[in-house]
Amino acid sequence: MEIPLSNDPQSAFDTAFAVRCPHCGVQAGLSAVSIPRFEALVRYRPTAVGIGYRCNSCGQPVFLRFDAVSYGGVLPVNGQPGKWHGSVRIADNPVEIQHASEDFEFKYLPAEVSDDFREALVCYSDGCLNAFAAMCRRSVQSAATSLGVEGTTKVQNQLNDLKATGAVDGETFDVLWQVVLSGHDGAHPHLPKMTAERAAVLLELMKDTMYQLFVRQAKIKEAMALRKGAAEAGKSTG
Repeated sequence: MEIPLSNDPQSAFDTAFAVRCPHCGVQAGLSAVSIPRFEALVRYRPTAVGIGYRCNSCGQPVFLRFDAVSYGGVLPVNGQPGKWHGSVRIADNPVEIQHASEDFEFKYLPAEVSDDFREALVCYSDGCLNAFAAMCRRSVQSAATSLGVEGTTKVQNQLNDLKATGAVDGETFDVLWQVVLSGHDGAHPHLPKMTAERAAVLLELMKDTMYQLFVRQAKIKEAMALRKGAAEAGKSTG
């Protein structure tokens, strides 16, 4: 993407992005509405450039940050300050500044597990990936304590099921195993640092684990109670 001397916004308009909107939660396209001017960029030469967008779903503002790739060809003309030529090139892979909030059916989790996992999802939504990994470890510890001696085994089974699907490579699996199970404390600095890709896998693993350990059984019990209530109501009116 380029910001030319003429400040023609066409390059920004033509470069499309779709994100999960932090306001409405919809995976939607973005329309550029606030683009930095060429003159300001060549004067201050920032290493990163911000562009304001409009969510095409809800119309709310979304801000993306891009690395400035080069200021090649941006030179004074005939030695006159303020006379420039060329363009500023910025990267096409933006960083999201504000993320959509992650949600879960927390009402089915024990209180201590709910508190820890809720904080883990806040860390993920805010882009604090190492903090997210630490809170995932704490959430697993809380879940294992809540379930008793078989809790850790159930989490191990979820990890092994993930590996069996072939959805992750061996290195990613090893990282997840260390983060979720091997460490004595999720905040230990020796644990692997989280990349965005591994954090996304860890997020889905944790959601699936919490669902299988707590939500699924609770929903089955709810359904059985409703069926029993309906049967008893039928008998009383029969």
